[in-house]
Amino acid sequence: MELKSKLRQFLPKETPKKAPPQRTVPDLRPILGGEEVETPWGPCHVVEQDFPLDHSWGNLQLGEAASVVYPEGLARVGLDELPHFDLARTLFLDTETTGLAGGTGTYAFLVGTGRFVDGRFVVKQFLMRDYNEEVALLYCLEQELRNSQTIVSFNGKTFDIPLLRTRFAMTRMSFLGVEQHSQIDLLHLARRLWRSKLASCSLTSLEENVLGFTRSGDIPGFEIPQRYFLFLQSGNGLLLRDILEHNAYDIISMAVLMGVINARGMYTPADCTCPWEAEALGGIYAGAGRITSALAFLERALCLAQDKEQQVRLLRTAALLHKRHKHYAAAAELWHKLLSLAEDDLMAHEELAKHYEHREKDFAAADQMTRRALAIALRQRSPKVPELEHRLRRITNRRQRVG
Repeated sequence: MELKSKLRQFLPKETPKKAPPQRTVPDLRPILGGEEVETPWGPCHVVEQDFPLDHSWGNLQLGEAASVVYPEGLARVGLDELPHFDLARTLFLDTETTGLAGGTGTYAFLVGTGRFVDGRFVVKQFLMRDYNEEVALLYCLEQELRNSQTIVSFNGKTFDIPLLRTRFAMTRMSFLGVEQHSQIDLLHLARRLWRSKLASCSLTSLEENVLGFTRSGDIPGFEIPQRYFLFLQSGNGLLLRDILEHNAYDIISMAVLMGVINARGMYTPADCTCPWEAEALGGIYAGAGRITSALAFLERALCLAQDKEQQVRLLRTAALLHKRHKHYAAAAELWHKLLSLAEDDLMAHEELAKHYEHREKDFAAADQMTRRALAIALRQRSPKVPELEHRLRRITNRRQRVG
């Protein structure tokens, strides 16, 4: 007998292992609607809803986005060209997850999509009723992505897309969401337009302050993971109803918001009725090097602005733009207007001192502005004190040589 066979006699007898009990996946159709869809990887629960284009969403309608033929306004706001855009092949995407921090242990248990189809907006939600349905969910999502060119999300570049990339990689499936699709992240565009106006550019804040839509009884996002875990333990589909509604709200709001942002990007200065939006568009055009347009929007913002802090900021921004492009007289005029609002503005005094010394050669005016700037700097304990003292000595010497 071989040594291995002899030693095996002393091993304890193995008892047959019982197969783990199969979890019963609850039938959610009576509670959530939708249907169970069979895929090559098993079933996935899918809920589909249709909305007409005249469906009201706050002060607006879904048709706001349906009118976007080519999103030139989005490209202007984002300072970027979209290589491909066809509204019929644009997919709105939002995920609900088992955690808010991401990472390999975080699952997207619900993926909501939306697209415009034949004069209506179709919201389709893919739900993972248990962890073993993840591959089926990802398969369904991949089919949606195959019929799309552009993905629209809200913070998707930072959260949703990296998370989905991880989940596809973990299941060894191909993810077409980044490599073959252009992306529009509405959060970044919204911040460009409204970060100065709004305390928060969250989607719910934009709904209330831009779209005129207020959610009623909506589940807070931070409660969603725990609600899903409770569903896994109990199988009670009622726990998911608010989550699907929350996700559908996100998808519809993104569609309407895209139309609004595109419209704002197409504004002329005369179209602006909000000083904050006019100021934001001025900054966007300045960043794109379109100075004439930028100054026109800033001038419009000044006409509309009621807030003194904003007026000061607008005057400073416009003056610096004029100076950068060697419109020195126009810049000096704005610095003087700024001093009529904020007489202790150190920058305005210093810029006017430079203007009078180097361009106007008015050394008396330069001396006066420098002395005022130095007094302000001393009160504010500014690090510019030595520089201003040096400037004052130089101007005094130049006055003596001239006079």
